[in-house]
Amino acid sequence: MLGYVTASTETSQNTADTIPVGGGGPRSGLRAAKRGRGLRVLAVAAAGLAGLLAAVIALDLGGAVDVEAVPGLSAADPAVTWAAGLLKYAYDLAMLAAVGCTIAAACFLPGRADARVRLSAQSWRWLRVGAAASGLWAAVALVSLPVDFANTFARPLSGVTLPGLWSYIAQYEQGRALGLTVLLAGAAAVAAARAFTIPGAALAAVLALAAAVPPVFTGHSASNGNHQIAVDGLLIHIVAAAFWAGGLFALFIARKDPAVAARRYSAAAAFAYPAVAASGLIVFVANVAFSDLWASAYGRIALAKLAVLAVGGVLGWAHRRRTLPAVAAGSRRAFNQLAAVELALMAVAFGLASSLSVTPPPAEELPDPNTALLGFPTPEPITLARLLTDWYPSVLFCTAALAATGFYIAGVVRLRRRGDTWAWYRTALWIGGWAVIVLTTSTGLGKYGMVLFSAHMVQHMALNMLAPILLVLAAPVTLALRALKPDRAGGPREWLLAALHSKWSSFISRPLIALLIYLTSLYLMYFTGMFEWAMRSHFGHLFMTAHFLAAGSLFFWVVIGPDPKPRPLSYPAKVLLYFVSIVFHAIFGVTLMMGTTLIADGWYTQIAVPWVADLLADQRAGGGIAWGFGEIPSLIIIVVLIGQWARSEEREGRRLDRMAERAAASGHPEDDPHEVYNAYLASLDQERR
Repeated sequence: MLGYVTASTETSQNTADTIPVGGGGPRSGLRAAKRGRGLRVLAVAAAGLAGLLAAVIALDLGGAVDVEAVPGLSAADPAVTWAAGLLKYAYDLAMLAAVGCTIAAACFLPGRADARVRLSAQSWRWLRVGAAASGLWAAVALVSLPVDFANTFARPLSGVTLPGLWSYIAQYEQGRALGLTVLLAGAAAVAAARAFTIPGAALAAVLALAAAVPPVFTGHSASNGNHQIAVDGLLIHIVAAAFWAGGLFALFIARKDPAVAARRYSAAAAFAYPAVAASGLIVFVANVAFSDLWASAYGRIALAKLAVLAVGGVLGWAHRRRTLPAVAAGSRRAFNQLAAVELALMAVAFGLASSLSVTPPPAEELPDPNTALLGFPTPEPITLARLLTDWYPSVLFCTAALAATGFYIAGVVRLRRRGDTWAWYRTALWIGGWAVIVLTTSTGLGKYGMVLFSAHMVQHMALNMLAPILLVLAAPVTLALRALKPDRAGGPREWLLAALHSKWSSFISRPLIALLIYLTSLYLMYFTGMFEWAMRSHFGHLFMTAHFLAAGSLFFWVVIGPDPKPRPLSYPAKVLLYFVSIVFHAIFGVTLMMGTTLIADGWYTQIAVPWVADLLADQRAGGGIAWGFGEIPSLIIIVVLIGQWARSEEREGRRLDRMAERAAASGHPEDDPHEVYNAYLASLDQERR
């Protein structure tokens, strides 16, 4: 056993194939295994040093550490800038190791053969590395807090005080983001250290991914004139890059040859790398004007990073074409060689990215003061033509729409190829639902929703009622369960089934819980301070939009969803549940129409759009929209419920007829449900006599 490395295809013990790692019996095999691990450790260390060298060169040549004293202002300490850039590099490396290893533990390999929910030996090792990396990540983020404070306020480290640091965490977005990362990364470390099951590893992976998000909303991309586009692109870029680089790192450090892990990683990386490339280009274009590509240090470093990522993509393609078959055939050497070079390139890319974090982008002249708040210039007076043609794309939701539509169509094609059918109208409903989301968030309506409450309410109603109805009726879960191939080792189909039968799914699909989420979020958002927070914060705005969509989808899944659900509901109860929601929606709309206090008054008075004469009148118009918008969705719901109810009665009638036929054929009339019902009526008649 010591003379072989195992390549798993089914079981968690990785025992499907054996790959020799050396001749001469167990001792030589053990020596070869140790030598292989030693070489991989050296390769990882060399990659880290290459990235560190790239970060140092970029910081030096890019001019981030060159400080010019400005009369009347305190000068930044170059040592602080150096420390900020190098700590960002350490932060990024710890992040990718934490994200990659926790995701690998949760997804790359099946569980144990005797208990599928429990982690295999290799997955357990990944999770322990993920726990250590998450702890290191939290520590680096904690150390970065005083350094970032000093760098932000141009002070030496000796000038950082505990009260000042606490104020930085409590009052400034950069401090809050880093503080939140410390907490989430620490939670990921604890979850990973204590987990022995696949759900526990999945929880650690979710926490690690969540920890990567907060700083995205506070960097250079969050402060430029296109910050909505730049931040959306950067969010996709960071998550996809962490999975791409972190997943490869996890495969590289594996003690055994995980053929299943390599196959699963490669399938996901085929989507992760295009996401990294496209989102990186979007962020680059949003941050740097074409004229500043070569004229600014920021532009040159960003170009170098894009070039490195392009080379990494070529190597990834080669890995997919050449080394995966070699791994499946029992050879690891080719994979190790190519992966070592690819890891080095990724480390260099992260080193360049760390220098970008402390290198100021070229200064831009904003068209008006509102651009810094909105992410785009103040729009002109609203017209139908501007609503339809003045696009400002939401990168996040457009990407989600493309991905969801592509996967749905791929599922339909797979069904058709094997001779199964799928209703065309369900595909049309799915495309229509995502089209509503894109049009709501990316056309001129997305811009005017930031400056007009009435336009925002159109967005809200479309995202909370219209789009969810279309998406739910498309039955995506049923399509996925039919299109995905069963995997005895555990795969996407099995994960989906586990999610459907989980306690969490059973809880939130309770009719009253779904109704409560659907309605209380409506009142809490607008009658507390949450709405103004959502308008001022891009994260808050994304959260609000996603929550409206998710809450609506959950509610209508319970009411009219054809997909399987943990708690089926009778049709009379569905009708009652929906009419309760209509009543509370109407009360909400009337409350807005009769309101005398401006919601989010600080936001609307600050942007002070000159062509909006009466903000309160616009808010009351929004209330009218909320009150009247539900008529079309209500008509759709009623028609769908009547149709589903009628088909349900028809199916029940056919089932009873089949039971009656079987009873007659078997000579047991007492098994005929019609005879049983007639006997029941006769007994009632005799009781009355």
